[in-house]
Amino acid sequence: MLAAFGHIRCGAYSRHASALKPRRRWATPNLLGSSRYRASSFSSNPTPPKGSWDSHVHIIDPVKYPFAASIRPPKEATMRQALENAERLGLPNMVFVQLSTYGNDNKWVLESLKETGPARGRGVVAFDPERVELQTLKEWHDLGVRGVRVNLRSSKTVLSKSEIQNVLRKYAEKLRPLKTWSIGLYADMEVLDHVQPLIPELQVKVVLEHFGSPSFLPLDPSKQPGWDALCRMMEDPSVYVKISAPYLFSADADFSNLESLTKAFFHMRNGAGVVFGSDWPHTKSRGCDAKPFVETVVEWCDGNEELRERLFRGNARELWDIE
Repeated sequence: MLAAFGHIRCGAYSRHASALKPRRRWATPNLLGSSRYRASSFSSNPTPPKGSWDSHVHIIDPVKYPFAASIRPPKEATMRQALENAERLGLPNMVFVQLSTYGNDNKWVLESLKETGPARGRGVVAFDPERVELQTLKEWHDLGVRGVRVNLRSSKTVLSKSEIQNVLRKYAEKLRPLKTWSIGLYADMEVLDHVQPLIPELQVKVVLEHFGSPSFLPLDPSKQPGWDALCRMMEDPSVYVKISAPYLFSADADFSNLESLTKAFFHMRNGAGVVFGSDWPHTKSRGCDAKPFVETVVEWCDGNEELRERLFRGNARELWDIE
């Protein structure tokens, strides 16, 4: 049933000849904005299921959480605005992901978790694995933190194979005692050639941010460096990919060129390895509204209620250790 989920195969690439349906545009609102599936249907209203999770949210509040003097702060995006946006998107539960501009200062993540409570919030922090104490991680765990972010792309950090593997080993060693934490990796897809052989050894969950971060357009994944490694990684139940930040990889106003890539991820492990993230407040494309993309991604589920449930709710609950 591969055709039902996408047209990209690991090692091959093809596309249906029929034209894509018209898609909604990425709008600008006032707010910051195989085992086969059962053929089931849902409401014509293309919304996420009740209790959905947004697995990639940032808070930017320079007054409460000031930046270093050398950093030009991004535009404000407060908790109040985040909650309003969550209601609009139909994604009431949020995962707060550390911004590179805050470095290892996780105050905003921890304070946000205190405000939402662990029932509605999870956090992904940043820290130096050689300096952080296990007791500190346990205290963060109690607040709702369930991951560390390794952000190589924003900082344009280039590491050799041995360097990236050593970094991931150090983080995994810190995370394993916590049992349910993950490493969130934001790095160019080509880096996955170095990461994939390490997955069985790490023994922690790994989350590939933003579509696995393909490095160039057009998005023919079979030609993307690192695509085959990503496919092998996704065979492991400990690996997830975020359907998030489409504007980073698409020149199309409606992101239609991402449909085949997204459906390829849906097909991997029968949809058990995908989570949705809005990337609010869209620091690389400010003023955007993610709601049209949320609705489009629901449409890309092609009527599969089980897939829609996994993408927006079930997989997130498993990944982020929601009781």
